[in-house]
Amino acid sequence: MAIGLKEGRRMAARARRWTLVKRMLLLAALIAVGVFAYETGATRTQYRIDRMEERLAAQDADIARLEAEKAELDRRRLAAVQGERALQARYDRDVPTGERKALFEMLVERINAGLDEARIAFLLREAGPEPECDPEPATKRFVLATPLHDGANASAQFAQGAITVTGEGAAELTEAGLPEAWFDPAAPVTLRFTAIGGDATEAQGKLPLDHSMRLAGDEYRFAARAGSRSFVRITALRCDFPG
Repeated sequence: MAIGLKEGRRMAARARRWTLVKRMLLLAALIAVGVFAYETGATRTQYRIDRMEERLAAQDADIARLEAEKAELDRRRLAAVQGERALQARYDRDVPTGERKALFEMLVERINAGLDEARIAFLLREAGPEPECDPEPATKRFVLATPLHDGANASAQFAQGAITVTGEGAAELTEAGLPEAWFDPAAPVTLRFTAIGGDATEAQGKLPLDHSMRLAGDEYRFAARAGSRSFVRITALRCDFPG
C-alpha cells in the first residue's frame, strides 16, 4: 500500500515535471517565433528604409540637376536679353529714322543717280546751320486742279518766273456723294515744282506740305497751306546754296 502510494506520487511528480518542460518548450518556441518575426520585420523595415533613402538620394540628384539646368537657362536668357538690348542700341544708333532716314535715302538716291560723293561731302561741309536768306518770303496762291477744274489761275511762279508751281487734288464731295469743282483740303494732294529747263520735283501728302529745291546757286524753301476755297497758298523763301 505504501509502495503503491509512493509510486503514484513519483508518477504525479514526473507528470508535473513533464508538463513544466512542455510549457517551457512552448514558451521557448513562442520566444523563438517572436524573435524570428521581429528580425524578419526589422530586416524588411531596414530594406524599405534603404530603398526610400535611395529614392530620396535620386530625387535630390534630379533636383540638383534641374536647378543646374535652370541656372544655365537663366544665364542664357540674360545673355540673350543683353544681346538684344545691345543690338537694339546699335540699331538705334546706326539706322536712321524719321527725317534722318529720309535724308539718308535722298543721299543714296543722289549717289545712285551719279552725283559725285566728293561733291556731296563738300556740300555737307560747306552747309551752315543758318544760311543767308532773303529778308522777306514771297507768298502767292493758285487754284489746285481737280477732275472738274483745270482752268485759269492753276499755277504760281517764283524766282522771277524760273519756278512754276502746279498741282492737283481730289474733288470735295457733297453730302450726296457728288464731286465739287474745288479740291478737298482734307485729302492728299500733289504739288509739282518745275524749274526752267524742265527739271521738276514733287511733294505729296496732306496739307500743309513743306518742300525745297535748288535752282542755280540758290535754294528755294516752299511752304504750302490750304487757302480759301479752291486755292493753295505757297510761301517761298530764297536762301544761298553753297556752290
